Amino acid sequence: MDFSSIPSKRWVALAGLGAATGLRSMTPPAALALRKGALPNPAKFALIAAAIGELAGDKHPAVPSRTSPSGLAGRVLAGAGVGYVAGGAEAAIVCGIVAAAAGAGAAKLRGKLGELTGQPDAVIAVGEDWIAIALTAATVDVAID
Repeated sequence: MDFSSIPSKRWVALAGLGAATGLRSMTPPAALALRKGALPNPAKFALIAAAIGELAGDKHPAVPSRTSPSGLAGRVLAGAGVGYVAGGAEAAIVCGIVAAAAGAGAAKLRGKLGELTGQPDAVIAVGEDWIAIALTAATVDVAID
């Protein structure tokens, strides 16, 4: 694999998309579907609906942890998919790894922030939503350039 084929600014943006995928696994795929324009409208709608559903569902206590084997695997696969669509096979590897690290790290940080602030988990989760959305918005155009 030739990792030198993608300029460094783009690698940073791809890593940002991978990190956003670790926080909210459907937000970057939905953004890519909107920006790339390669999917038919029903598929775009499905990805946007999934992203909105994840933003709402993440606050529910019955939702499994993102660090469970299936939760982490889903983030790795979503990150790899985002990376592949945005930048090819090398980017898929990087985005998958970054998504796993960001997902696991954010879960620990979210728990610690709740302990330190006394805020309910749902309040911390809304902050995490905004970080994922902002990170996606800031990086998606550069990543697919």
